Amino acid sequence: MKMAFVCNGSGVRAQLAASIAKEYFKEMEIVAAGTIEEDLDPAVVEVLQEDGLNVEGLQLKTLFDLDFDMDYAVIVGCDDNGCPLVFADKVIEWDDITNPRGQGIESYREAKDQLKEEIKKLYMEMEAK
Repeated sequence: MKMAFVCNGSGVRAQLAASIAKEYFKEMEIVAAGTIEEDLDPAVVEVLQEDGLNVEGLQLKTLFDLDFDMDYAVIVGCDDNGCPLVFADKVIEWDDITNPRGQGIESYREAKDQLKEEIKKLYMEMEAK
């Protein structure tokens, strides 16, 4: 199964979410996607390491590089132009996740904590089915 975490603009929230999700969804192929091509954000690595999480093997893609056969696409951030258009069997929108880009390390921690809670809920829902 394939799952993409997608964020408009910067993929910071997607990078956080995909790294966290790898701890829960061990059998899934998980990718982080933003609307622009970018490298892994160093602050993402820092806040994940605080919780013993890592970004090893994290796949970074742009929206244009996403596969069309995704089982799940989780939108973790929208911007003023709306949410990104994605194709998947199931699309989930979490549009209230803090955008930490340029806001300092505490915002990264806040976004990480929000995402951990949402991913845990998603995992529990999927396991219950």
